[in-house]
Amino acid sequence: MGKVIIALNEEEQLMLQRICLDKDAEEALEFVLQKIAPKIPKKIPCLAGVLMQPER
Repeated sequence: MGKVIIALNEEEQLMLQRICLDKDAEEALEFVLQKIAPKIPKKIPCLAGVLMQPER
């Protein structure tokens, strides 16, 4: 898997800093699932990409 670069807005950066200071594992997981995971591009298998194209 290649590298992924995401951008966090100022509010998200402050949340992440607070999580790091608190060392709260549950809050860290919630942050990853709610703020980071949705920003990661989803790869579609080649066949799925072909099947999703409109018919010609």
